[in-house]
Amino acid sequence: MLALVVAVAACSSVKNVVVKDIPLEDQQAVLEKYKDRIVWTRVVLQDLGEGGSIARDQKVRVIDVSMVYEGSVTVQTLQKKNKVRQGLNLERPLTPEKIDVAMDQLFFYEDPVLRQVGYIRKYGKKTARAIMDHEVFVGMPSDAALESWGSPAKKNTSEINGRINEQWIYPSPESNKNRYIYLADGKVLRWDE
Repeated sequence: MLALVVAVAACSSVKNVVVKDIPLEDQQAVLEKYKDRIVWTRVVLQDLGEGGSIARDQKVRVIDVSMVYEGSVTVQTLQKKNKVRQGLNLERPLTPEKIDVAMDQLFFYEDPVLRQVGYIRKYGKKTARAIMDHEVFVGMPSDAALESWGSPAKKNTSEINGRINEQWIYPSPESNKNRYIYLADGKVLRWDE
């Protein structure tokens, strides 16, 4: 009798937690969208194991998109055939939309020459050159700074006297120091590397 009471009490405190990830048909669509696609790295890719890294602005082929745990993407350089499995660090449940956002933060889908022409048309030569060199400058628009340095790991925003101030934080894969961009009303004020 005592065992039955303990068993019932134990079962009543257990909650069913079901996390539903991408249905199989959507997984296939994600794989078809990205597998064997040629892309350019937007950031330095770090292997989840000990496979090293791939620098940004490298032309790579997407080998696989894994949809287990927090997701990952495996890419291979075209010349040296180096492979890296980069974590996507997605919150569960995984969805095709979350994977698309993560992939957009890791990769460019256009040839660098075509990207530069687009940047010149949108921002002018000075800003286009800075974006292609991954540089920022005082007065640079925030959307151009995003193109140059990519999406920050964290944004801190405050409003003082009607002025929107932002701090963008970028962890550095090469060192333990963070990089920062400081903006006011959508323009770069300064940065720390």
